[in-house]
Amino acid sequence: MTLPDIPPGAFDTPEALLPRYVARPADSALLTAMRAALGSPQPDMKPDMKAVWAQAALSSFPQTCDRVVLTLYQPDEKRLMVARRGKTLGDALDRALAAVRRHARIGQFAVDDPARCRIQMDILAAPPVVCDIRAIGMEVQGDNHFEIGLDGLLLEKGEAWHYILPGDAYVHSYMGMGQLRERITRLHGDDALDTCTFHRFTSESYVSFGGDWLRLYRGHPLNGPMTRARLARASGLAIDHIIANMRDDGRFLYYYDAAKDSRRDHEHLTRNPDTNPYYNILRHSGGILTGLYHARLTGDERIMEPVRRAIGFLLDQARPYTTRRGEDAAYIYYNRKAKLGGTGVGLYALGEYCRVTGETTYDAAAQRMARHLVEQITDSGEFIYYKLYLDQEVTEQDNKNYFSFYYPGEALCGLAGYCLHILRDEDEKTRILEAVHRAMRFLIVERPRTRAEEYRSLPSDAWLMMAIMEFWDVPEFRRDLYRDFVFSDADTMVRQMYTVLDAPYPDYAGGFFYEFGEFPYADGARAEGLMGAFTLAHKVGDQARIDLYGNALRMVAWATMHLVNTPESLYFAKNPQVAVGGIRFKYTRQWFRIDTIQHVAAFYLKLMLDGQVPIPSGLKAPVVPALVAAND
Repeated sequence: MTLPDIPPGAFDTPEALLPRYVARPADSALLTAMRAALGSPQPDMKPDMKAVWAQAALSSFPQTCDRVVLTLYQPDEKRLMVARRGKTLGDALDRALAAVRRHARIGQFAVDDPARCRIQMDILAAPPVVCDIRAIGMEVQGDNHFEIGLDGLLLEKGEAWHYILPGDAYVHSYMGMGQLRERITRLHGDDALDTCTFHRFTSESYVSFGGDWLRLYRGHPLNGPMTRARLARASGLAIDHIIANMRDDGRFLYYYDAAKDSRRDHEHLTRNPDTNPYYNILRHSGGILTGLYHARLTGDERIMEPVRRAIGFLLDQARPYTTRRGEDAAYIYYNRKAKLGGTGVGLYALGEYCRVTGETTYDAAAQRMARHLVEQITDSGEFIYYKLYLDQEVTEQDNKNYFSFYYPGEALCGLAGYCLHILRDEDEKTRILEAVHRAMRFLIVERPRTRAEEYRSLPSDAWLMMAIMEFWDVPEFRRDLYRDFVFSDADTMVRQMYTVLDAPYPDYAGGFFYEFGEFPYADGARAEGLMGAFTLAHKVGDQARIDLYGNALRMVAWATMHLVNTPESLYFAKNPQVAVGGIRFKYTRQWFRIDTIQHVAAFYLKLMLDGQVPIPSGLKAPVVPALVAAND
């Protein structure tokens, strides 16, 4: 197999692409002076602005500008925004601060409390330029290209002027022109696109955090170098979020929208999140896996009680039956469906639990689930994707109507975890492996032909890649066909990843694409698949791919860090206590689910599982070496 031809330097220091911000002491002093000016006890009197002027002149911010936009955020308040023009930064700030002080709602903001009230400062170097709101767009090339998150709009409506800051895409959770135009009409009237005059602009954007400023890019604080400390912090915040928001019955917080402080799932808008919340049992098991990877890396016992509670909820959904061989089996049933992947990922989690703890508590339940998964493999090797669909039995003849691209890989991950960490009976292992080989051949050889329409240019079956990596520890499983499938998909992923040499925008680096130029997919699920290929490269001793995939993985880790909700990044959030630790779908979407947390956090934890930190007794040291520097 030919390795992707990646030019030298393609994976080097993606953070160097971003704007550079080196704070000066005067920057912090300016923030202090601004808060003092805003907190002056007599709003009708102009405060002494000498400190603001002096520190603005000494600061690292642009000294000449067209205007400044100041925005105040506080969790329990609607944000407050003003904009003023000025010949210099000090002049513009003088006018803007005076306007904020005169605002009718300024008394609702704790401007003297940096922990509650955060200040955003957008500096426009040049005046906004008139544009055609219907001509500009993300997919348009040339002068009319409009990059969501980096370009802003000024709406002129009669005597009124309204600013849509570049970072508002991040704050208000939109990522396309259609969503932006919809927001404009919702706020300014159905005829706004035709009756308003639109101007476009860019800005340098900063937000306060404590006593300092953070530079923003696409609304998110600048992403620094990728280090082990940052991975540990991100995964730790995710685990804290998972624990803090679990229900007593063992369910995780399934979905959250930080922009709206809402648990209403955008895919299930008719479901009341308080009385009838949607829940997905397959993704539930992914949450269990994340907790177990954390325990295996850190030895943190704090996660184990929530994990056991979540396993209890999973097994409460198990339905027993008898296989054609007359054996006791069980499948996971939820929402009137028995998904192949629901039982598969659940079994994968039980295998990981045994690996981490050495306990046999769930072995009997795991055996029943494994028997069900084998029962679902037909003579052709194709899995039956559902045991039940809306309470109706799915037969082999009906199976083509219920196709799932991902369920088979999830089922094989479950069987791999069972064979490696739970199963002791060699005869049963032989029967399972025979069925697995049959399924594997179908997936690799037959499915691309019979289901060609399901395949796209960017590979997406990370579960199957991980299953092959896991099964490779079984000598009877080591076949070139399986290895080559994993490496072929991984090679294509690397080819279809933005690098520091070709990223259209700095934060595209490390994201995947279907077609070059489109918005990046900073994808935790694919990252786990690529991580599986990296581990498999170690197992087979392919040094060239170890190097290639290792470099690519560092880039993906850097890209996905833009999705992590940290205290620094949640300046806009209505309820930051719930939002922190979430890991979002997209760069400028504020939605996250338990599985978006799972894939990215699990990826980070696997990156760190290198044998250099304490792990629970009885575990073998992982085969994967350190991929990121320990320094922070």
